[in-house]
Amino acid sequence: MVKKMRLTMRGRNRLIGLAFFSPWIIGFLFLTAFPMLYSIVISFSDVRIKVTGTELNFVGLDHYRYALLQDAVFPTNLMESLFLIAAGLPIVMVFSLVIALLLNRKFPGRALFRAVFFLPVIIMSGPVLTQLVQETDAMRLSMDYGILRRYFSLITQAGSMRLLNLFMASLVRILWFSGVQIIVFLAVLQKIDGSMYEAAAIDGATGWEMFWRITLPHLRPTIVLNAIYTIVEMGAVSSDPTNVKIVNHLLEVNRPYSYSAAMAWIYAAAQLILMGITALVLAEKKGRRRA
Repeated sequence: MVKKMRLTMRGRNRLIGLAFFSPWIIGFLFLTAFPMLYSIVISFSDVRIKVTGTELNFVGLDHYRYALLQDAVFPTNLMESLFLIAAGLPIVMVFSLVIALLLNRKFPGRALFRAVFFLPVIIMSGPVLTQLVQETDAMRLSMDYGILRRYFSLITQAGSMRLLNLFMASLVRILWFSGVQIIVFLAVLQKIDGSMYEAAAIDGATGWEMFWRITLPHLRPTIVLNAIYTIVEMGAVSSDPTNVKIVNHLLEVNRPYSYSAAMAWIYAAAQLILMGITALVLAEKKGRRRA
């Protein structure tokens, strides 16, 4: 009887979760699935827009080969985009985790501070983000990077400094994308049983030890989730070098849509690889701890 009740409660929770998830599923099936599949088709074709309609001529991997082997700009933009994501990912994760830990403590005005840190998410598509993306004179960063500049200059003269300038110029926008991660971390922190901290404190554990032994193990699945979300979110920025390149070729006269679709899928594949590496690294650390 107890087993049946557990199964029933588990099934009920699954139905509740599916009900909350169903708007996204419906939106994906009716609004996103067909355009996504069609973009794969046109990436393997030459598109010709005629009076009678759109004509597709299959060309195989020609657009992919051109993007990776012949285009002088796309590989550079792709590496710059991946660098910005890889460099910004740990900053966003550490920043959001630290803020979530602080907001999880009891202090006057806690609700106000939570709203302040989540406010950028609400106005993400508004004029404030537009100003950040455009990098106006008020937001442009002009500073001496000091030891970082000297360190990178030891590696290469041109390439590393270009990447460093891109990273520092995007630092504000990287921290701008921490609102959702803070909320997710905060929700998980509030579900951790406080009695574990009390028992650990009685045994003489320090706050640092409780973080590594109690807090971090509970947050590990959430860290993977937030890391994947951050990669997707940062890769979708309109000012991203690869996204700018894709948009610039979208309405190209001799190959409209097709070449941009190929570049978009290459970028998507690169992001998937980065997600896989991130998940494997976090899973490996988890396995070492268990061992």
